[in-house]
Amino acid sequence: MFESNTEMQNIYCLPGLGADHRLFSKLKVGTNLIPIKYINAETADTAETYAEKLLDQIKEDNPILMGVSLGGILAIEISKRVPVQKLILISTIKSKNELPPYFSLLDHLPFDISKTAAWFKNYGELLKPFYNKINKEEMDLFKSMLIATPDDFINWGVGAVSHWKNETIETDHIHIHGSYDLVFPTKWVNNYTEIKSGSHFMVVDKADQISPIINEQLKSVNEKSLS
Repeated sequence: MFESNTEMQNIYCLPGLGADHRLFSKLKVGTNLIPIKYINAETADTAETYAEKLLDQIKEDNPILMGVSLGGILAIEISKRVPVQKLILISTIKSKNELPPYFSLLDHLPFDISKTAAWFKNYGELLKPFYNKINKEEMDLFKSMLIATPDDFINWGVGAVSHWKNETIETDHIHIHGSYDLVFPTKWVNNYTEIKSGSHFMVVDKADQISPIINEQLKSVNEKSLS
C-alpha cells in the first residue's frame, strides 16, 4: 500500500476525522508514507493538547508532515512543537479565520453533539454529495473507515475543529484544496493550490492529480537539503 524509497525522507500522514491510513492508499509518491495512528482523546483535549500526544510517533528530526482535514489541523499544531521541514496540507484549513462560520453554530444546535458519530454512521450515504462523484469502491472505503473509527473520537474531533484557535502558520507548507470541497468551501480558504472539482475526499478520488504535486514538493525539499 505504501511505497518505499530509502533515498527520500519519510512523510508522516495524519488522516481526516473518521478515516485511517487507507485514506492515502491511492497516492503514488516517491517516498515512504508513515501513518500516524490516532489514540483516544480525553474530553478536555483540544487540537493543541491532542497534537502533543502524537509526537512520540514521529521518529526523526525535521519531519515532513501530510495532513488531511482534521489531520491538517493536527499537523499544524505539531509544527508548533517540533521543527518540521514541510507541511503538506490537503482539504483542510490553516487557521480559525478559514473555518466556515456555520461551525460556530455547533454549540447552539438543538440536539446533543455527542450523537454526531451515530448520525454519521447511520446516515453516511446521505453525506455522498459532500464527496462529489465518488464511485462505489470509494464510497465503500469511506464507510468502512467511518465505521472503524470510535464514536467518541468522532464526537471529540467535531468539537476540536470547531473550537480551534490557531491564527497563523509559520512552517513552510503547501495547501492543496478542492474547488468542490463542501466541508471547507474555498470561499473562506486562502492561498491554496486548487484541484478542479476536487471534493473533501479528493485525496482518494483525485489522487492522480495530487500525487504529482506532492512529488514536486518532495523534489524541492531534497534539492534544498542538498544545497
